Amino acid sequence: MDRVIITGGNGFIGRHLVKKLKSAKLSAVALISNLSRIDDKNSAGRNLQGDIQFRTYTADIRDRNVISNIFREEKADTCIHLAAKISVADSINNPDETMDINVNGTLNVLEACSNNKVKNFVFASSAAVYGDVKDLPISENHVLTPLSPYGKSKMFAEKLVFRYNRLKKIQNTASLRIFNVYGTDNVNQTDVVSRFSARLSKGLPPIISGDGKHTRDFISVDDVSDGILLSIKAMENGYIGDLSSPVFNIGSGAGTSIDDLARKMLKISELDVDPIYEEGKNDNGVIMHSYADITRAKKTLHFVAKIDLERGLREIIRAFVVRK
Repeated sequence: MDRVIITGGNGFIGRHLVKKLKSAKLSAVALISNLSRIDDKNSAGRNLQGDIQFRTYTADIRDRNVISNIFREEKADTCIHLAAKISVADSINNPDETMDINVNGTLNVLEACSNNKVKNFVFASSAAVYGDVKDLPISENHVLTPLSPYGKSKMFAEKLVFRYNRLKKIQNTASLRIFNVYGTDNVNQTDVVSRFSARLSKGLPPIISGDGKHTRDFISVDDVSDGILLSIKAMENGYIGDLSSPVFNIGSGAGTSIDDLARKMLKISELDVDPIYEEGKNDNGVIMHSYADITRAKKTLHFVAKIDLERGLREIIRAFVVRK
């Protein structure tokens, strides 16, 4: 890995990933973002210094010609594909746009990689591809039955990534099924940890849709970034090439109910209030229980989550208090 392109590079995961790249001894990093104006405060580029050549491009991954030209210009050896429409609720309300961005956009990026001899390709997939699974923890071999258009879009995109690898159009690929990622600097605040933190910072109780018994596997964005870099290292060391299905769960391997999450955060915040439960607020496509079997990621990528949930929650709650 010497010259890297990151799509969605100014998104939540992208900004944290770029921090990790500071010590990677790279020649060049290029970020592709569809943001019409990049806020310097939140731009990933502010984390790169020294001799690394750094460029940003404002582009939509659905624009095949523009994407192709960027890859031709950059001559990258590695692509980390993070760009996506990530809202489950939005995918239910507007499935065509989600499919267009997440599937057709991914196809454009794959084709640009193939045409410009990109060697390594990492795809940020999602645990949403599994659907509502009864057998826990969830292994990569589980049948994929996504409930939402978002989950289906990630499943279809994974199939494209797999096909480009098997047809030898891209030498190395890895699809990372990322579970519920959280962390500081999530400006969109779409995840449950950020929503709870925002209310707690104002002295307000967290609002839970339903009874809070549904479980999730919460994984720090810093651990996710490590998982991405470890997957590239495994590619370059030849650990992935012989796998019949280069797909990996990236999670903590532990399930936490939303109710337990809220109470942990209340305890850390030292607020003497109870969560508010709103019945009947669950959207269609909500998965009841989900946590990862990370055996394959441990064995092949040497990936293990380092940041336990309580430590991660303390960091994000502290960040919200400072921001307030």
